[in-house]
Amino acid sequence: MKKKQFIVTSFSLILIGLFLPILSARALITEDPFGGIVSTSIRCTCSAGNRWIWFTPLYLGGPAVIAGPLIYSPASTILYADLNIGVSGKWHLGDYHPGRACWIRVSRFCLPLPALGIITKVGTN
Repeated sequence: MKKKQFIVTSFSLILIGLFLPILSARALITEDPFGGIVSTSIRCTCSAGNRWIWFTPLYLGGPAVIAGPLIYSPASTILYADLNIGVSGKWHLGDYHPGRACWIRVSRFCLPLPALGIITKVGTN
């Protein structure tokens, strides 16, 4: 009986050892690079401390240059360099995670203001 438990335990540990590096590497790939110049910044009134930042131009790591918004959250964004987050005319460079929205108060309701994603790491000039 102990031999069977030993074999099952050993096999389970080998499988965990094989798949754990793959899972952790896949988690790191979910961030995409971005860079751009801030055009405007709006405070997310229903999301404490968050900012909706519009970049023109916005470089997302591909050949196309676009314009679009990303969200800065002091709770989930690592801020590097000069701490000039959301200041018009400043370059921002970092990583973002796709998806998310900024919630803005309109009258008595909170409505979503869509964005391309949430900034995970950013440096400014």
